[in-house]
Parts: sequence; structure tokens; C-alpha cells
Amino acid sequence: MKTKFVRNLEILRQRARSTVAKVLLIIGMFVGICIILVTLVYLQGNIFDGVRTYVRGEGLWAKAQKDAIFYLTHYSHDKNEVDYQRYLAATDVIMGDSQARQALRSVPIDEQAAKLGFIQGGNDERDTESLIWFFRHFHSTPHMQEAVNVWLLADERFESVMELAENIRDEINQFGGRPEILNQYRQQLIEANEELLRLEIAFSAILSEGARWVKQMTWLIGLGALLLFIGMVIFASRQIIHNIAKSEQLLFMSESRFNSLKNSNTIGIVSWQLDGTIQDANDHFLKMLDFDRTDLTSGLINWRSLTPPEYEARDAIALAELAQYGHCQQYEKQLISKSGALIPVMLGASFLNGSQQEGVAYFMDLSASKQAEDKLRLAATVFNASTDGIIITDPQLNIISTNQAFTDITGFTQQHLQGDATRFINSGHENEDAYQAMLNLLQQGEQWQGEILKETLLGDKLALSLRINTVRNDQHLLTHFVIVITDISERKAEEEYLRHIAHHDALTNLPNRVLFHTKLEQAIVHVQRTKGIFAVIFLDLDNFKPINDQFGHDVGDRLLQEVAKRLSSAIRQIDTITRLGGDEFVILLEHLPHAENVQILQEKIVHSVTKPYTISGHLIHIGASIGSAVYPEDGTDVKSLINHADQAMYSMKKTNKTHLQSLG
Repeated sequence: MKTKFVRNLEILRQRARSTVAKVLLIIGMFVGICIILVTLVYLQGNIFDGVRTYVRGEGLWAKAQKDAIFYLTHYSHDKNEVDYQRYLAATDVIMGDSQARQALRSVPIDEQAAKLGFIQGGNDERDTESLIWFFRHFHSTPHMQEAVNVWLLADERFESVMELAENIRDEINQFGGRPEILNQYRQQLIEANEELLRLEIAFSAILSEGARWVKQMTWLIGLGALLLFIGMVIFASRQIIHNIAKSEQLLFMSESRFNSLKNSNTIGIVSWQLDGTIQDANDHFLKMLDFDRTDLTSGLINWRSLTPPEYEARDAIALAELAQYGHCQQYEKQLISKSGALIPVMLGASFLNGSQQEGVAYFMDLSASKQAEDKLRLAATVFNASTDGIIITDPQLNIISTNQAFTDITGFTQQHLQGDATRFINSGHENEDAYQAMLNLLQQGEQWQGEILKETLLGDKLALSLRINTVRNDQHLLTHFVIVITDISERKAEEEYLRHIAHHDALTNLPNRVLFHTKLEQAIVHVQRTKGIFAVIFLDLDNFKPINDQFGHDVGDRLLQEVAKRLSSAIRQIDTITRLGGDEFVILLEHLPHAENVQILQEKIVHSVTKPYTISGHLIHIGASIGSAVYPEDGTDVKSLINHADQAMYSMKKTNKTHLQSLG
């Protein structure tokens, strides 16, 4: 009962830790969402500031472009040098923007040249950082790429305006400005102005569309983050509330059980300290040692002074277990009563709430059980096997009781078995003969021990060790069976794993040399009876070492694993593949109808293995040398077959090398 109470307390502590973790998770998510939202606001502000600066810069560029064409047109009419100088001043703004754009498109970005260009283009020096930041972070977006293309078209078109300006100036300076020529130039200026106007409108539209897209995306991201946070908070809150309710219910049940146990007249319970002080004790403990409440409150009762000297060493072992595990295994000792009599007890203890100084302990008076040896045997068996599942039956295997460990291990209760132990022990044996042998021993009143494979109520398969012990009275008559159940599933799984690794290659998981020799010997025995044939194939990878040297052993190991997979796919399920070591493999082909099938299978295997591999980004080509031996024409024993296949493989490898050298 004490163990169950301590276990419930541990469950409560785990639930509390789980609840704290979920609260911290909610706080962390809230902080994360806040950071995301602040970041989005910051980015959105920078983005809109960048868009604003580009729109303003586009306005300055457009004004300078219109001024340049305006003054250049005036100059073509009145030939006034002042108008031409004004044209050059407007052009200077456009050239500054062009310089900035070229600096932005350089790799890496020339920030100083870009700043100077933007300032020359009439932009405020404080806006240059936003212009550069916006381009740096968004130049690869579709909207910005489209805007850059418009930039380039505008710069290219304005260069044609500048060429017209040079032509007009030359015409005026050299020929005095022939009207028909100047009229042609003015018409070209009008066309250039209209095209530049269309580009300016397109640039503004692209920036506007980009700003709307950024606004929409940041809004959606912010909304998504907020909805995600709300959903996670709701889910975590529900879990916290559920945990709190479960914890309260479990605590209430644990307290009820503990109080019932404390107030019972069957077991003594005390609250103790490491220095020997007993802070509290129930009435049964006081009555057991002939003390009263006055003795307890006066400090007369001290568990160290109540312990005879010969039991101090055993108490020291229990204290060491308490320090290490928080609880100790139950054990027997004696206590000195108020009258000086020695009272035999069975006790167990544990620390409370992780404390290393105080805890609870229970004491069972064994005095009465000494008067009834059969009850003592039954109690001793239960106590000694309390960590295993236990079924206690009468001689007819009718269940008297089961412990909680039995239910914990198997999932069955006494009600599930309907009071009949044979419902549990009659299945899971290797065969019916094994079950009948067990029943025969039990009917003779003998003990039995063995292993069964049992299916739980949940459908899980458990490997169980079963020990059926007999309990006899003073007249040596059988009174009870005690069935002890131990879950050995982990041990069985470990044994199976050890058997597997003992017969399989660690890298490729293929059968190893030991298992291959066993299979080969079995194949020889089989064909000697059936007069059939089988083949042994040796395969060695060509030029495997350079792959290790060039790409490393990790890639080499991956390559061997891929080769093993391809070999497994290229053969039948009844065949056996073994990695002998390094890059050598051997294959046992059983139950072959004809020896001619060996050549077909060899070609299939070589074709599969030599196809290119892609491993860790490397395209790898390998060759393969293969040789075979067929039983019985190439040998009738293990050694001769292996030697023949090995020699055939090396002969082919030598042929392959000679062929490669001739090609070289």
C-alpha cells in the first residue's frame, strides 16, 4: 500500500512538472509571437519607408527628365545657351540616379557610390539608407526585378535623349540650326518624352503593387502567427486544466487510501526522521510496542534506540538504499517494546517529497504469524515476490487472490480470469504436450517452472517466466499454489538481438560468414537427398578502394549498403547473400532447375550492381568481378565450392583489368 501511495505521489510530481512545462511553453510562445509581430511591424515600416523613398526618387527623376526635354526643346527654338545649361543641370540629376542604380547592381553593392548618386539625384541624404536597404533585401522579388527592368529601359531611353541633345547642339553650332533638321530632332524629343512618361507610370504602378503585396503578406503572416498562438494556448490550457483535475482526483484518492491505512488496525505507520525521531505514529504501531500517545509526545520513542545492536548493520543498508533510490526494500528486524520484549516486524520505508531527512515507514507485526507457519510461508512468499505478478490458488487452481503487479504486467484481473487460474496458464506454451506435462506435475503436487508467450488484453505479446510453487502445511499436505509471473520480454528481445548480430554483418545487415557456412552445409545435405543442384557465387567490387580514398569511408560504407540492397533485390527470397568482408560478397543460389540459370543470374546481378550510384551528392560508378561454382560439377563440399567460386571470380577480375589496360 505504501508503495502505491509513493507511486501516486511521483505521478503527481510528474503531472506538476508537465503543467509547469506547458505554462512555460505558452509564455515562450507568447514572447515568440510578440517578437515576430514587432519584427513584422519593423520590417513593414522599413518596407513602406523604402517604397516612399523610391516613389519620391521617381518623382524627382521624372521632374528632371521633363525639365531636361523642356529646356532642350527651348534651346532648339531660341538657341539660347542658358537653356542648354539648364538642360545639363536637369541631366545631372538623372545621371546621379543612374550612377546609384549601377552601384546597387554591382556585386557587392557599392554603398558609398550609391549614396553619392542618390544625393546627386536630388534625394535627401537621410533617405539614402532606406533606398539601399530596400534594394538589398528585395531586389530578388518579382516586383523589384520588374522595377529594375523599367529602370534599365528608362536609362537606355534617356541616353537616346542625350544623343539628341548632342546632335541639336552640333547642328546649331556648326550649321546655325537648319529648321527642317531641328524639327526632326524636336519630333524625336516628343516621342522620347512620351515613352519615358509611360515608363515612369509603369515604375510607379509596380512600386504600388509591390507595396500592396508586402502589406497583404505581412498582414497574413501576422494573422497566421496570432491564430497559431491562440490555438496552441487553447490546446495547452485544456491540457493544463485536465492535468490539474486529474492530479486533484489522484491526490484525494491517495490521501483517502493513506488515511484509511493509517487508521487501520493491521499495519503500523510512522513519520520518522534520520536522527531517529518519530514525529507521528498510528495507534496500531503504539499498541504493537506497548507505548501510548504520551510517550510519543514526550520524545521517548526513537527508532534508533528501539533497534537492537545486531540490526544496526541491516538498518545501515536500508539507509543507503534510501539515499540512492528514495525507498528501501522491505526487510525483517526486531524492535524493543516498552517492556523490553523483542517484537519481530517486517518494515519498509521511503523519503517524502525528495527529502533526505524525513520519511514514512510501515511496520507489520510478525508475532502472530509465527504461531501459524502456513500463514508465515504465504506471507513470506508474497513479500519476497512482491515485485513480480502473483496468483495464489488452492490445490484445484481456484484463484484466492492476485496482486497489483500481476494486473500491471498482464492487464488481467481476477474478474477477467473468473477465479480460475487455468484460464491464464493454459495458453502460450510451445505446444499441447508442454501444457499437459505442466498439468501432470501440478496434479502430483510438484513445482513447475517455464516460459510462455502470452497475449494481453490490449493485444500485446509478452514473454513471461512462470514459476508455480507449492505451499505445504506441517503435515506436508499441499495447501496452496503460488504462481509467480515475471515479464522477460526485454531479455528475450535482447537475446534475439544478440542472436541476430552474431549471424549478421553490422554494416549491411546481411548474413555473416558463420551463417553462410551453416546455410551452405544445409544446402549440401539437402541436395544429396534430392539430387538437385545449387550454386555459390563470389562477387568483388572493382576499384572500390579509390572511392574510399576520394570520397571518404562514410561514402564507401553507404556504397556497400546500397550494393547489399541491390543484391537482395536481384535474387530470390530463398537465396542467401553474405558479405565476407571489405567489398567481397558471396551468394548461395538454392534449388536451381538447370546449371544454365547461373549465368543468367550472374548477368542480372552484375547489371544491377554496376548501375551508377548517387551517394551524398556524388555520382559513383563501380565495376564487379563475379565467379561461380555449381554443385556437384565444381565441388561437393564447402571448401571445394568456395575455392572454385573464388578462383573463378579472381580470374574474371584479372580479365577485367587486362581489358581496361588495353582500352587505356
